[in-house]
Amino acid sequence: MPNACVLISDITGSTGLYEKSGNQFALEQVSKVLARMRQMVEQAGGKCVKSQGDDILAFFESSEIAFQVAWSMIQENWPQGLSVHSGTYFGEILNHENDIYGSAVNTAARLCALAKPGEIMVGDLSYDDLSPDSKSKLQMLGEIQLRGKVDRTRVYSCSAMSLTEQTVISPLLAPKRLLGAEFAEFKLAGQHWQIAEGQSLTVGRIPECDITIDQSWVSRKHAVFTIVGSQLEIKDHSSYGSVIEMTDGSEILLHRRGTLLSGTGSVFFGPKSKMQSPDRVSFTVHGQGLDGAVMPLPPN
Repeated sequence: MPNACVLISDITGSTGLYEKSGNQFALEQVSKVLARMRQMVEQAGGKCVKSQGDDILAFFESSEIAFQVAWSMIQENWPQGLSVHSGTYFGEILNHENDIYGSAVNTAARLCALAKPGEIMVGDLSYDDLSPDSKSKLQMLGEIQLRGKVDRTRVYSCSAMSLTEQTVISPLLAPKRLLGAEFAEFKLAGQHWQIAEGQSLTVGRIPECDITIDQSWVSRKHAVFTIVGSQLEIKDHSSYGSVIEMTDGSEILLHRRGTLLSGTGSVFFGPKSKMQSPDRVSFTVHGQGLDGAVMPLPPN
């Protein structure tokens, strides 16, 4: 099978456009975007395989060309508030009946699905072949366990938006020997909470939150813990941000963005300048080992 860099680019905002402007107008606008995306691929020497709904599947001989096309796409001034997000991955592909298949296609699709509007997510095998200039546009997010892959994938990202709109994946992720989060425990002032796959826990100043912290620097609905796809994620929605402290002393600062968590640590909901307050939630993530036993995830 030949090697190629697969690019999947998807349109964001089309659903709202259909609701707001009606089917005919929205379809015309989306069709214009898809046609322009295909044109960008072909002008760069790539092969546009197909469009499914609001996305395109394409491949290129080199990762550099694929990234440059994706970069142009997220920089484009698309009509009606529409935007594009993309995923790229290099590897073997199989051509069959005017379509392409293989691990590179599946991985690019996973990365595109993780990307936010105006963001490109690049897998390790694509990143390694990029020029220094292209690499300078990207920041490493960490290693994540993508569905369908045995090993964790090193992932990089760049965004046309501000940093707060970019996907954030904590580098403090689980070791490769662990498959993911079974459940997570949280503690604050003698109280105890626990969530498992598909469940969430809200933190904020108002009584309707699961964990209530009555401090002026805590937003009404400050943050949410969720376990999705065997990963514990925290998303900050606050005015002042949050500070994550791991047991090794490292810190992660969040402000209106999210990150994945593993191991043990604590979260202070507010600016770093207020961290003298004892109001912080400790967490412990428990995972499934390869032998089937449930064990806590140690910090890296």
